[in-house]
Amino acid sequence: MEINFSPDQPGRQGRMSCFGFGVKIQRLLYDQSPNTVPSPLSREYGEFAPRVPFQELRAAILALGHTIELDKHNTSSDMDCYRVSASAARIHVVADPDRYGSGDPDPDGHQRGDVWSVDVW
Repeated sequence: MEINFSPDQPGRQGRMSCFGFGVKIQRLLYDQSPNTVPSPLSREYGEFAPRVPFQELRAAILALGHTIELDKHNTSSDMDCYRVSASAARIHVVADPDRYGSGDPDPDGHQRGDVWSVDVW
């Protein structure tokens, strides 16, 4: 998880303000050591999968009554960006795991349709 702070928020001189946070799911592929997921979370929720298919997350969000739309302004050739209705959440999804065109599979194991991150800001 990343939390973003800025000292430049109006009316908050000399104080840091949080302007967003994100869950960086792709890091579970890079670092599978026991310390990657804090032990209280592992105890509560069990082992975390190194990949999260977007279709599973999408189904869970839709089941809660929200909609998901492609955000064309923040989508690139290798990453799709989706916005969740009635929230500031953005979901980044791997669109092209071979973004450099080498023809080789991603050495980290990313696949088309994997959730890269979920950000709120």
